[in-house]
Amino acid sequence: MCIRWLLGSSQLQRAWRAASLKHLPYGHQGTRRWRHSGGSTYRAVIFDMGGVLIPSPGKMAAEWEVRNHIPSGTVLKALSSGGENGPWMKFMRAEITIEDFLQEFRKLCSEISKTDMSVDFFSFLLTNEQVVKQFPVMTEAITQIRAKGLQTALLSNNFFLPNGKSFLPLDRKQFDVVVESCLEGICKPDPRIYKLCLERLGRKPSECILLEDLGPNLKAAASLGIHTIKVNDPETAVKELKTLLGFTLRTVVPNTRPVRKTMEIPKDSLEKYLRDLLGIQTTGPLELLQFDHGQSNPTYYIKLANQQMVLRKKPPGTLLPSAHAVEREFRIMKALKNAGVPVPKVLDLCEDSRIVGTPFYVMEYCSGLTYKDPSLPGLEPSQRQAIYTAMNRVLCKIHSVDLKATGLEDYGKHGQASSATAEQSGKLTEFMSNLAWDFAVKEGFRVFKEMPPTKPLTRSHHTWARPQFLPRTLGRRSYVTSTDSSPAHASKGALVFSPEGLSPPVREVYQRLKQFIERHVYPAEPELQSHQASAERWTPSPLVEDLKEKAKAEGLWNLFLPIETDPERKYGAGLTNVEYAHLCELMGTSLYAPEIFNCSAPDTGNMEVLVRYGTEEQKARWLTPLLEGKARSCFAMTEPQVASSDATNIESSIREEDGFYVINGHKWWISGILDPRCQLCVFMGKTDPHAPRHQQQSVLLVPMDTPGIKIIRPLTVYGLEDAPGGHGEVLFEKVRVPKENMVLGPGRGFEIAQGRLGPGRIHHCMRLIGCSERALALMKARAKSRVAFGKPLVEQGTILADIAQSRVEIEQARLLVLKAAHVMDVAGNKAAALDIAMIKMVAPSMASRVIDRAIQAFGAAGLSNDFPLAQFFAGARALRFADGPDEVHRAAVAKMELKHGL
Repeated sequence: MCIRWLLGSSQLQRAWRAASLKHLPYGHQGTRRWRHSGGSTYRAVIFDMGGVLIPSPGKMAAEWEVRNHIPSGTVLKALSSGGENGPWMKFMRAEITIEDFLQEFRKLCSEISKTDMSVDFFSFLLTNEQVVKQFPVMTEAITQIRAKGLQTALLSNNFFLPNGKSFLPLDRKQFDVVVESCLEGICKPDPRIYKLCLERLGRKPSECILLEDLGPNLKAAASLGIHTIKVNDPETAVKELKTLLGFTLRTVVPNTRPVRKTMEIPKDSLEKYLRDLLGIQTTGPLELLQFDHGQSNPTYYIKLANQQMVLRKKPPGTLLPSAHAVEREFRIMKALKNAGVPVPKVLDLCEDSRIVGTPFYVMEYCSGLTYKDPSLPGLEPSQRQAIYTAMNRVLCKIHSVDLKATGLEDYGKHGQASSATAEQSGKLTEFMSNLAWDFAVKEGFRVFKEMPPTKPLTRSHHTWARPQFLPRTLGRRSYVTSTDSSPAHASKGALVFSPEGLSPPVREVYQRLKQFIERHVYPAEPELQSHQASAERWTPSPLVEDLKEKAKAEGLWNLFLPIETDPERKYGAGLTNVEYAHLCELMGTSLYAPEIFNCSAPDTGNMEVLVRYGTEEQKARWLTPLLEGKARSCFAMTEPQVASSDATNIESSIREEDGFYVINGHKWWISGILDPRCQLCVFMGKTDPHAPRHQQQSVLLVPMDTPGIKIIRPLTVYGLEDAPGGHGEVLFEKVRVPKENMVLGPGRGFEIAQGRLGPGRIHHCMRLIGCSERALALMKARAKSRVAFGKPLVEQGTILADIAQSRVEIEQARLLVLKAAHVMDVAGNKAAALDIAMIKMVAPSMASRVIDRAIQAFGAAGLSNDFPLAQFFAGARALRFADGPDEVHRAAVAKMELKHGL
């Protein structure tokens, strides 16, 4: 939040003006000068943030001073201290960090107040919802301005937060241009920042209006010829802006906007139809607006005389026969209304396309509130409860409707839906109920923990399962079972220790996956290994492609996307991280299984990037073929010249040139880039080396057929090439990529990388546990079948110790990984940071030790390609670098541990 907003009161503004006017570049210290456009029309409106779009917390600062017995004006004096070269101005220009600023600010406040003064109140100001909430009147004004084709810009003095992001609690999509002082290194009232905003808008000063609340900033803008409006009150400012622009800036009907040009309908014929329908004799124009939300069928607000209505019509153009059936909507609405369900009264169905171009129906308009976020942010708990209760009451009413009594008994096909997956979709109700129950249980734990000791918690979240050690075979882990195998234990709130604790649908998938691997994958391994050693190794194996088709046909495909990333199950199976962890362990028992089920790295991470952050165009071009298995991809981050364990060292450049991004860089260990099916390279490089450390990097989607990509050589891991994907060393020389291939936007690379690595780390660790399980199974079989020094290996003390130690280490690692997956499911990836760092320390090292013991049991045979152990070992050892070296994870764990204190 811009601490400049503390200067919101008139007293603070006068003091700040007195302290800062002497620093104005051109000495403009006179009265405010209004500049008119000389007859030209305005083309852009520029908004300040604090005091204009969101409230200024000046009063809060003053109240804080009174409440804490701090001398009045202390905050202002500290902020204005030093003028242009003071800590506050340097902070807004990003010349010093927030830590340095707060340290200096505390020192100044303490000196001024003559007391050891804490500045913790800034944390409150930076996170207070009332401060950061945008004025609705300004939101409406921006919507109307953009609807009229004018540009909007945000020009704000603000700063970087501790996470390295600039503070901007607004929707950037509201603005064509956003100019922030901390990013530009220039603060208002420096004329250069206004000129920069004008340049990016492509407008002359006389074509622009600035809304600002501080006099010095207004004066500097006016001196350049920008028309200015002093904002003391948002409502008054919007009225003044309306007068200048000549059109209304207020939406009388909530959630509506002027009708889009592509959605215009003939008003004359519609008005005649409505007058005939309703018998309206009075004169007066028809008012027509379009609702700005909703999908499928265009929806309009109509006002004629004193009648308010809503019109729903089919979209223009050629439609499928059963699509956009407003006739069905009308029939259902009418039947529900007659059954007492609270829906608007429908007035008429018009199937004559001559009226508005397509069939439509009209219903009464019901005023109310539209909540787009089902979590209802900003409402009090009691308000949310009332809304949810009302919603549930209406849902119950709908499910109580007698179809025969309402005349809907012939509607649809009874007992058989059009979708082949309808039965499965129907089970979503049970799933959602269990999910809700898990949330209730989680909240119950919080409540119970706050209760007095006399009311102890009867069951904690650590006792979902009871130990039941049973015989073990590879792929069947039944040593721990849940107390209850109901679906609730597989939903988001449950930590399921074994496959038997999974919900019946997921347990069925687990069994089918296990059978597929045993019947098709293990038997194919010798042929697949031979292909990897042949002259054709750099071409995909036809056998792998055949197995992919089999897996896809059996529904064992794209299992990896977690449900929080894909809640509608558009792209995958909709499993939780815990559920997928069990399946992923199975796939880890074979080197080839993950690709066969389209669950292999780096494609899984890249697909998740596209699902989470990609535009619809990016998804259509890249995500769809990756999900279908028709293409593969790679991720280019590591560089040979720098220690890439610290990603801020990355030197590859991304710069703008003639509407393109141009890439230059040297990358290596780019897994999968040698595969002829690789069509996409997700590239990470620097767009701004002068930005804060974690805003220098960006991510681009680079087509592999782009000129300038030169593969130098394949790299080997302990002599293994990992064909056909391999690990390439690659030069990117003047590679030109369209600007629309940028993911999220410049400077968002670290944010994307962190989002990409969360679930992916669970995948690697569970696969490592799978290969460790197989290594242990192979070691046990070898120990039973071999004799040395006169007795079977299984009777040798060292082998027995190795088997026991391996079992213990696998169990420990599995439980830690499942816990990390559970925390990700319940609290999110960010909350699981410590757990993820710990499993990255534990799993690869554990796997390396277990596999090494198995190799030792096999003797020289363990080093050969006759068994998968050598490749298992190479993969496990490589993963101690691939997701960050052990040292980085140990440091992260230690830092987080120290934050917890003693």
